[in-house]
Amino acid sequence: MLRTFVRFMCSAGSGQTKKPPISVFGIEGRYVTALYSAGHQINQLEDIEKHLRVLQKELVKPKIVDFVETSMISAANKAKLLEEIGKQAGMPAAAINFLSVVAENGRLKKLRRMITMFLAVMVAHRNEALCEVITAKPLDDSARKSLMDALKKFVKQGKNITLTEKVDPSIIGGMIVGVEDKHIDMSIARKIQMYTDILKQSV
Repeated sequence: MLRTFVRFMCSAGSGQTKKPPISVFGIEGRYVTALYSAGHQINQLEDIEKHLRVLQKELVKPKIVDFVETSMISAANKAKLLEEIGKQAGMPAAAINFLSVVAENGRLKKLRRMITMFLAVMVAHRNEALCEVITAKPLDDSARKSLMDALKKFVKQGKNITLTEKVDPSIIGGMIVGVEDKHIDMSIARKIQMYTDILKQSV
């Protein structure tokens, strides 16, 4: 069934599979590769990504978890239901077909992992470096510019930095920065904790 899915998805374009910009592995990787290839060929990757992000949030809701895990509903009926939901939500045909095949093949329990993998592929597709900064109060323009200049030294040259800003007063001051797979805690709260631990050890 997966091979049929791959052939069907690729028939929308040249018939040549377009490999993701990063390696994806396992059964999830095969589905993601097929979806990426189809979305790329019909120029709907961003639209697919948008709908999968919405779906990702829905998949953690208790009723949806029950639907995914129940054996009381057949795989075929789950596939039909997802097709209808996808159409009502205005999903691209490639995304609807993807969900249908995942359900029909009994792989819905792996769907969250597949979506996470696809979103990671899209980050690489846009040549993005995802960065997150947490501060005690919002950054002003000057501080944001200084931060962006510093972040450019941490990421591969040519990558586009996508910065997410969060405010958490509990860190007191300073900042916590996540740059791709790096994590740097420069918060005052962390320093206080460090000094507290040192003092406890000296008692």
